[in-house]
Amino acid sequence: MTLSASTASREATDRRDTIKVRRMDLEFPDSMPTFWCDDNPLQTATLVALTACFPPGERFFISSVRHFLSRVEDPLLLEQVRAFVGQEANHTKEHIAFNRFLDSKGFPVTEMEEWVGKLLGRVQKRSRPEANLARTVALEHFTAIMAGALLEHPEVVETMHPAAAKLWVWHAIEEIEHKSVAFDVYKLAVDDEALRLRTMIGATVVFIALNSVRVGMVLKRTGTLWNLRSIAKGLNVLWGRPGIFRKLVPLYLSYFRKGFHPSQHDQSTLVEFAKRRYLGSQA
Repeated sequence: MTLSASTASREATDRRDTIKVRRMDLEFPDSMPTFWCDDNPLQTATLVALTACFPPGERFFISSVRHFLSRVEDPLLLEQVRAFVGQEANHTKEHIAFNRFLDSKGFPVTEMEEWVGKLLGRVQKRSRPEANLARTVALEHFTAIMAGALLEHPEVVETMHPAAAKLWVWHAIEEIEHKSVAFDVYKLAVDDEALRLRTMIGATVVFIALNSVRVGMVLKRTGTLWNLRSIAKGLNVLWGRPGIFRKLVPLYLSYFRKGFHPSQHDQSTLVEFAKRRYLGSQA
């Protein structure tokens, strides 16, 4: 294996104080507007499409990592896995609550969430555990770099309704905190570099395609699919200026670099600033 148990132990030691399981019990007021991100249909729809896939996705991640626990002997990495599971379980809980709230606002979230759950169930059942863990590692890279992009642009966060902003910032902080855990388990238990890279290519195609479909579903349901001015404004934020998604491309491509490790992206300053600004005593 290219990553020894001692190396993984050092990585875990470096991160042992950074993963905290926070139980938030967030509330979402009825006064929250339909388009709760910058009063923009596309930006809101993009986040709605993501939250719809989080509950089944987090369960998939937890199951995929837990399958290999018997191969992890390092106590520090085991501690990190327990914290990872705790964080992901709380993400599931809070996003289920948020999704039911979005249902009440007329978004087709339950429909999308159930569809993703069925899809991931079939994938998990038909795939080898090694492939499922490789998918988890790939998608954890996506969530970590997207989380960093969100925290890097507090001016975008400030356009959200405060209750929604707290959910997304809290989730982003924790995705960054545990971004290396699934990767470290994969390196110790599987360590198939070809599988890791091949899986990321497939995951990228599926992730972009299915999220685009879900965004279209939300825009259609809210009657804003042909609101070209609002869509153009949202596209500018995502791909133009500030170009949140555009800036992710180099970070995404780093996954294919020889010797890549998620910890090479230092986002600690962003996390500390976000914890002070949005979480307060819950940080």
